[in-house]
Amino acid sequence: MSNKLIILFSLILIGISSGCKSTKIVANTMPDPTAESIQSFWKNQYKEDYFEARGKATLVMDGKNTNLALHLKMKKDSLLWAKVSMFGIGATVLITQDSFFMINTLNQEYMAYGNNYLYQYLGYKATLSQVQNLLIGNAVFKQNKYRYLPDIKQLSASDGVAVNHIVINEKNRIFRSLVTSQDTTQQAVIQYDAYQNLNNNLVPTIVNLAVKQKTQDLKVELNYQTISDNTVTTFPFNIPSGYRRK
Repeated sequence: MSNKLIILFSLILIGISSGCKSTKIVANTMPDPTAESIQSFWKNQYKEDYFEARGKATLVMDGKNTNLALHLKMKKDSLLWAKVSMFGIGATVLITQDSFFMINTLNQEYMAYGNNYLYQYLGYKATLSQVQNLLIGNAVFKQNKYRYLPDIKQLSASDGVAVNHIVINEKNRIFRSLVTSQDTTQQAVIQYDAYQNLNNNLVPTIVNLAVKQKTQDLKVELNYQTISDNTVTTFPFNIPSGYRRK
């Protein structure tokens, strides 16, 4: 696995809320939302403080598939930790409210930056909470920002920087989430193809991301094979001796 793949996947994983050129909003093929289903949708948002998943991730780039082991941990509005690897070699990422850290075991190096470093890749200033929401199938913004658009049968919201369109499925969870920068130059489509009941919370287990960059198209499938809402007590991030800072 190349260093380029490690960095690309790590940035995609924590920055799925942007990064590709504008496309048309995909037509809604789900049942038309009702006032009751929209109310149920907001009740069904994942509200636990912790989330952990193990599984695999498939990155499709330049017509080639790369399969990686995935371990994801989150503390709501506080920390996001992810490890992706192939045969024990890969990257560990730690995101806080204001910082980005990554250990690259392939090249024996590490990165430590403020979150401003990510903005050049993400296209707009996505918050940690917004990225967490996308990974667990929640709406990107707060409920009071959304309104229902009957012409496209979707929920829509904007924070002045980005716009989010949501298609609700028959279980009153998100089927597809589209995030576009306000100037429409950056966009990502996230589709949730399967959900699992976790202690009365419907949690996505298959998350498909479609990203188009300037020089190449990227697709990522996250397959959460085991999930938990137990309290996460450790977010291991120890830089080995001899690793150089990039």
